Amino acid sequence: MERSGNAKGVGLDLANLVEIVFSWTLNDVLNENLCKHKVRKIPQIFSSTTDYMNSFIPSLIEETHSELSSSLRGVDRAPFCEISSVELDRSKNFISTKSLFYLISVKRTNNDEKDIGKYEPEVGDLIAFADIKPKTVDDLNKPKRFFHIAYVHGSKESTDKISILSSKSFDTDIDFPLRKNNAPKLYAIYLLNLTPSVRIWKALNSELEGASMSMIKKVLQADSHNGENCQICFSGENHSVACSRVQKLIQSQNLNESQKDAVLSCVTMRECHHNDTIKLIWGPPGTGKTKTVASLLFSLLKLKTRTLTCAPTNTAVLEVASRLQNLVKGSLEHHTYGFGDIVVFGNKSRMKVDGYRNLLDVFLDYRVDNLVKCFAPLTGWKHYLKSMIKLLEDPKGQYSMYKCGMLDEEEDGLVSLEEFAKQKYGHVELAYRSYKQHENNDDPLTLEKFLKEKYGYIEEQYLSYKDERKKRVMTLEQYFMQRFSFIGEKLQVYTRSLYTHLPTSFIPSEEINKMTVALDLLRSLETSLSKANLKQVFKDGEGGESILYLLGRLSIKKDECLLKLRSISQTISLPNITDKYEMAKFCLMNACLIFCTASSSTKLFTEGMTPVQFLVIDEAAQLKECESTIPLQLPGLHHVVLIGDERQLPAVVKSKVCEEAEYGRSLFERLVLLGYKKHLLNVQYRMHPSISLFPNKEFYENQLSDAPNVREMSYNRPFLEGKMYSSYSFINIAKGKERSGRGHSLKNMVEASVISVIIKGLENEFFRTRKKVSIGIISPYNAQVYEIQERIKQYNLVDPDFSVSVRSVDGFQGGEEDIIIISTVRSNENAKIGFLSNRQRANVALTRARHCLWILGNEKTLIGSDSVWRNLVNDAKRKECFHNAVDDRKLAEAIEEALLTELLDESQSSFKKLSLRGTSETTATTSTSRGSFRGRPRKPRW
Repeated sequence: MERSGNAKGVGLDLANLVEIVFSWTLNDVLNENLCKHKVRKIPQIFSSTTDYMNSFIPSLIEETHSELSSSLRGVDRAPFCEISSVELDRSKNFISTKSLFYLISVKRTNNDEKDIGKYEPEVGDLIAFADIKPKTVDDLNKPKRFFHIAYVHGSKESTDKISILSSKSFDTDIDFPLRKNNAPKLYAIYLLNLTPSVRIWKALNSELEGASMSMIKKVLQADSHNGENCQICFSGENHSVACSRVQKLIQSQNLNESQKDAVLSCVTMRECHHNDTIKLIWGPPGTGKTKTVASLLFSLLKLKTRTLTCAPTNTAVLEVASRLQNLVKGSLEHHTYGFGDIVVFGNKSRMKVDGYRNLLDVFLDYRVDNLVKCFAPLTGWKHYLKSMIKLLEDPKGQYSMYKCGMLDEEEDGLVSLEEFAKQKYGHVELAYRSYKQHENNDDPLTLEKFLKEKYGYIEEQYLSYKDERKKRVMTLEQYFMQRFSFIGEKLQVYTRSLYTHLPTSFIPSEEINKMTVALDLLRSLETSLSKANLKQVFKDGEGGESILYLLGRLSIKKDECLLKLRSISQTISLPNITDKYEMAKFCLMNACLIFCTASSSTKLFTEGMTPVQFLVIDEAAQLKECESTIPLQLPGLHHVVLIGDERQLPAVVKSKVCEEAEYGRSLFERLVLLGYKKHLLNVQYRMHPSISLFPNKEFYENQLSDAPNVREMSYNRPFLEGKMYSSYSFINIAKGKERSGRGHSLKNMVEASVISVIIKGLENEFFRTRKKVSIGIISPYNAQVYEIQERIKQYNLVDPDFSVSVRSVDGFQGGEEDIIIISTVRSNENAKIGFLSNRQRANVALTRARHCLWILGNEKTLIGSDSVWRNLVNDAKRKECFHNAVDDRKLAEAIEEALLTELLDESQSSFKKLSLRGTSETTATTSTSRGSFRGRPRKPRW
């Protein structure tokens, strides 16, 4: 669709993507030709920024249409939930007369109610409402069937209500009298999350606040000076000093020469203040790309250069952030002081950040929660700092206030329900952790709610504890020691939160030293007081004021503590922020390094946001160019570094029309096509030399060299006996037969059987030697992936030192294992291999192995194809690494057994077809006869 056109009467200049989707009927969505005639091939050069932005919009709409169509066709497998209430969201009605905002509530699941569903709608989800749980899309396309879609606009906050924007109105009084006895049920079915597409739409339509087009203009056409350093800024003494400083930063990071040159070239770009620059780092498989990126970011952090690091996926973001954090951790003076300059943000449930425990200290949501507690005026760090000063200055006066009941529960030393449970029932905390890890719930209960629901008896005991605690009046000694210990623990926790989560610009290192010394002095004073025998002092005549006597004896320590605490109180000033939204903005504004997906960078387009100087895009060759337009528009951006490898897989595109239009092409790839220079990382650290030889020659013109670690004798690890299982091997399976499997994908039962036998052999060898091994099984076809997964279930694959992962090629990009087994599947007389011929997909598959690569396939089919696989088979023959599976007794038996099973299955299938032929013909006739009496099919809207 053209930008100036319309969709069902809605002008695209005025409409947003959600309104365009709402304009489609169900039949429109199922119509494969609805948008494709509007899609045009995206060019390599552009005449203007308007031309550039407009070129992506038709493909974005078509891709959204294709994704929605695919979701509806698989609606029987979609997550769902039952809706318990629908009501108008009157707070939103003023926004637009077309807008239909409602608040919905999700019915909670019980173990005995399986048909309710566990799905919890999230912001950005496109959901379908229906009065049934559809088994097929046809169930939604029937007369008198309630069905339409909605966009989740807001999540639950203070209430259990979820705000939605509906495609049409609900008559809440008539359609949904809401769970009266005979009222119809209403289900919400998840279709897809529109958030990334909506963000791209905003970027392409110049709807990002404060957006700058200066960097976009740099990528419109070829640049004759691309990749070259500015001659004005990169000459003279200042540049030499800058280079020397960067070299000192990276010299301890064990980089090879190509990695050092890449980091140095990128970091020194910051010396240029009058020219916007773009650099490309080319990272083939195993060349230490992530290590290089981490080193680059570490240098930018030390140079206080505000930098955004993006990647296409949450996993890629977390990987590079984790590597950077480990690098930074080794350079910190005070445990975690300095992490406040680093922040990772995104949707917590989708990012699965809990799998990277070390990243919690730099994760935005976790940081905000901690700092909000620290900044709280009545219960935060400043409050307890003052409380400790008051207690040490005037313990008797504080005790008098306690006796008069002038202190609240926390001041009085009462612990919370959570703390009470942790202290008295340690197993409860373990149970809560297990619940959070294993419960299929993106919005888990808080610990307090968990205790009340699952462990009611603990709450009862806690209430009894509170009553008894209030009745009991402590002595001065008891009060002082309990209060001193309680405040000391709070100060320790909050102090760690402050120096971990506050940016270093707000808390200088000298203040950290003071805080550390103050806490040490408090611990020392507490130890001295605890060791004193208060009862003996009491006998000596000091009575109920024995603690005052002891404090007098320890006055030097006490005064030293007070001196440090007062100094800290005067010199450290915390921002007056208690709102979570404002706290998140504060953290993002003051961070030096920011990590998020490219689409999530829209969060940085906020009024008052500190400009970002550097943009680093990792896995840049997997990011659709239209998505990279989001961070490229950041205000203040002057330097961009793209790291990737266009010879591996690009971004996934569902629509074939969009794929042909180059919608999945990355900015990295297009700039390479335009002649932009790439800095090559030329040493590979992953593959045994016998594995790396072929892809190095086939895909990288022999530009890569093997690192010393892979050339060592110890890197040659035989896992099974025989030449067939050497480091590099092609195993010919001539008798295999490709056939259709799940979802029109292909599978090869014989290859699956052979793999099953090989895995069994590897498992037996593992139990004999107990040597840790990781195995990856790769196939281009999902049906084969499923078939292999089903077959290896029979083995006892539970030992953490023996891991087997079965995935598609696309699912293995970025991964690596000790052993890789590739099942090519294709086996036919016509030498047709379909998308197996894709060079990028072949490159990924052939470069995942560390020690052994075993490729299974039909020699005749592959060698007859005009593809990379012909070259591979010939290469294996030249190197005497070509083997026939039937030469191995166990494999030969597996092949014969698989062929017999296939023969029996085909015979049974033919018999069923023969016996059902008469019935089928009768049924067909009846259906046709009935169909002639019906009118034209109904065309329902959402």
